[in-house]
Amino acid sequence: MMGSNPPEHGTKPRSTRSHNNRPQNHRVVRKQPPRPSVSDRHNIYITSKTDFKAQQRRCEELLNSGAREIFLHCMGFSVTRGLNLALRLVHNSEGALSYAINTSTVQLVDELHPLCDAEDIAFRQRNNSALHIKIFNRSLFDIVVPQPSQSQTQAQSLGQFRGKPKARQ
Repeated sequence: MMGSNPPEHGTKPRSTRSHNNRPQNHRVVRKQPPRPSVSDRHNIYITSKTDFKAQQRRCEELLNSGAREIFLHCMGFSVTRGLNLALRLVHNSEGALSYAINTSTVQLVDELHPLCDAEDIAFRQRNNSALHIKIFNRSLFDIVVPQPSQSQTQAQSLGQFRGKPKARQ
């Protein structure tokens, strides 16, 4: 019985499906994900190609220039990068910033270009996970209470009121 091992309960069984689900006679061209047509400086799209420090600097410049909130959008492989960026911004702000996270699924379209000229271009849809992180200034919810002027406080402390006091009922 030395050759037989007991089955491991924590492992996932191997799939019988072929891992090569890509068509052999096509070249896959991945298209850019959909973005809003209106470009907004407060929406920042996180990619793995852009330098992390440059993305951090851009976010800090926006927040320091008076922006109350910014939105980080990341998909797939860039989700961890977006989370790291958000946590670093909040940590470096010493409690001035906070964040809220939403998840979604984005439909992406791939073009399948045939390797021979006899066929037409085909399209394939796939889903990808996305993360939307709102980073906002905590002072957004602070209420500013106006201070009474000095002459009003002196008049109230001396008991001098304008008008007649209201009678209690």
